[in-house]
Amino acid sequence: MSTLRRSGGVRSDRLRSLAALLAALALVAGCQGSVATSTPTDGQSPTASASLPTQPLPTPSTRPTAEPTATPSDVAGPWEPAGTMAIARAAPHAVLLGDGRVLVVGKESWWFSVGVPDDDSARTELWDPATGAWQTTESLNKPRGHFAAVPLADGRVLVTGGLNQTDQSYSSTYVYDPRPGYETWSKVGLLGTARTAPAAAALPDGRVLVAGGYYHIKPTFGRDAAPETVLAAYRPASLPEPASSGPRLADIEPPNVGSALATAELFDPATGSWSATGPLTFARFGAAAVTLADGRILVVGSLGSDHGVTVDDRASDSAEIYDPATGRFSLVGPLPDIDRSALEKLGVPGANPVPENDPVTEDIGTLVALDDGGAVLVGHAGYWKHQGEITRSFRFDAQAGGWIEIGQTYLYVVEPGGTAVPLVTRGVRRLARAMVARLPDGRVLVAGGAGTIPEDSPYSKPIELIGMSTTAVAELYDPATNTWSPLPPMPEARAGGAAVVLTDGSVLLVGGYNDPQPPEVRIDLTSAIRFVPSP
Repeated sequence: MSTLRRSGGVRSDRLRSLAALLAALALVAGCQGSVATSTPTDGQSPTASASLPTQPLPTPSTRPTAEPTATPSDVAGPWEPAGTMAIARAAPHAVLLGDGRVLVVGKESWWFSVGVPDDDSARTELWDPATGAWQTTESLNKPRGHFAAVPLADGRVLVTGGLNQTDQSYSSTYVYDPRPGYETWSKVGLLGTARTAPAAAALPDGRVLVAGGYYHIKPTFGRDAAPETVLAAYRPASLPEPASSGPRLADIEPPNVGSALATAELFDPATGSWSATGPLTFARFGAAAVTLADGRILVVGSLGSDHGVTVDDRASDSAEIYDPATGRFSLVGPLPDIDRSALEKLGVPGANPVPENDPVTEDIGTLVALDDGGAVLVGHAGYWKHQGEITRSFRFDAQAGGWIEIGQTYLYVVEPGGTAVPLVTRGVRRLARAMVARLPDGRVLVAGGAGTIPEDSPYSKPIELIGMSTTAVAELYDPATNTWSPLPPMPEARAGGAAVVLTDGSVLLVGGYNDPQPPEVRIDLTSAIRFVPSP
């Protein structure tokens, strides 16, 4: 969505991305193409669509409407500094190594970008919990963005797929060996299909599943059109034709940068090679994936066609599970629909209604497996272009095969009905790009992300500037009781970092960004902090 940028006083990514979309892509948000669902090959029977479960799901949880203001005596868990990285990293990959250290590689300008990775995306660093110090290690051979990074059972790290600096999808795969005297990247087998923004997770037998993504084709933005064709800026049909300009030129739809993929592959660390496995039901890219307690892999969602990649609308709110015993994906229940009537009751009289169309998925959220065999998806964010934003969180019940919404919905709707009274859930924290990790006791740490909508936020403020500030607020979600409890705030506000559970049960939070408001800037972070639960 956004162009790439470095750390420091940089204008908001949302504004840059919107400007890029309007001026260069001319894409209309929500205007999504379709891709046929995948068809199994090699004699496989078609995947059956799962019906919604009839079993009752857990009662939805409640959260305080105001941001927590707990004191350290209320809850367990102090925050500790964990050193400073050599470079600032937003959306880094952080992976626990077999020796207990943490490998950090990559950085993104945003979760999805039509830009290419910068040079720093190849730089790699190690954090040692024994010393709390960072050190640089061998970099990837070339810059790489939107790739998958997965810990291997033998303590190494797999990096595969992504996008290079010439707008091409990677098929190359590298493995990092952390053993003393090595600490290097080695090239292994190529993916069968080059893919950018795939979903990936490890299987219990040590293999790694990589599914979906998209194959990138460099867009021409209309430059290959006939010479007499001109890319016209949008002008409403209600405006009269200037007498001197002749007929109004139609807007050109620039070509897509690619189509989402439904294919999936398995990496065998013993041989360093890839093999095909059963395809996804829906082609999807930017999806979230996690290994469930029973060894199957849950894959959720997809970014939408507004990013320039053709994808079926149904992929955005659907989920499916890969069973390694059969090598097949099966659909499970979709994410719950938005309860528009309930949300509209939260607004003041005369407030805007919730738009009738589905929001465009802006961020899938963070998917974390639970001890009960299910999972939680925290910070699933969407938007209606120039109208509003919504962020929700969900819990997946593996036995029932369905989802419930947990916590509270963040919503801000500005002017879909032409009124100046926004529909807003004031005091509800926007969990988009929060850092999420399951603690050893089964509770889930949810730290940072976007803040609440200020009480004094002017109604005339553009929706692009609402809810973009970051927060230091942290909470614990307890799946056993389906409740939320406040934690002491982090030392500084951040969103978009990576969270890694260490061998001692503490959690390392790495990088991310701080977007104070005002001013509307984004500062990518070099710092790391550590959450240490009390015994």
